[in-house]
Amino acid sequence: MNQNQTSSTSTTFSSLMIGLKPLVGSLVMRLITFSFLLVSLIVIATNSFDAFDIYGFPIKVDSTDIHVYRYMISADVIGMAYTLLLIVLIFFQVKSGSPVDSGLAYFEFYGDKIILFLLATGAAAGLGLTVEYNRLKDNDETTQNIQNFINIANASASVLLLGSISSAISSIISSLNLPKRSSS
Repeated sequence: MNQNQTSSTSTTFSSLMIGLKPLVGSLVMRLITFSFLLVSLIVIATNSFDAFDIYGFPIKVDSTDIHVYRYMISADVIGMAYTLLLIVLIFFQVKSGSPVDSGLAYFEFYGDKIILFLLATGAAAGLGLTVEYNRLKDNDETTQNIQNFINIANASASVLLLGSISSAISSIISSLNLPKRSSS
């Protein structure tokens, strides 16, 4: 191999690595996002408390019995599905070493925006319900059970908020993959 072939190969490899940096960064942030969403889903989906109905019969209240928490669960599941899809697509893109085509770049860019708003509103709804409940609560035994339930749901909403923040970072990184437009 002569000097020109070596420098040409080196230049090609270095330009390939520069092109893959946003993909690798995006892949790492998506793995972090997926982890946050999974933790949030597990915490909220397994949360429940025991109470009594208006006739004095014991009942078990699950997080799916409360509409706000259903929305949080839906946001978690949709966010996880989208994030997992992009993890697979980006993994194959990194493995093949080919640049991101414009169709995938636009799908990723606009999809990130939609998922970001979905996750952020899910977290805001969960945190908002906690604030409203704490403002109106009494101090009896049933209220303590409900308070524990609300605190666990609040933790889940906080993790969902972290997921939306990491999704926002992924969104910024995905904008680096958009095709450059000429100014002419």
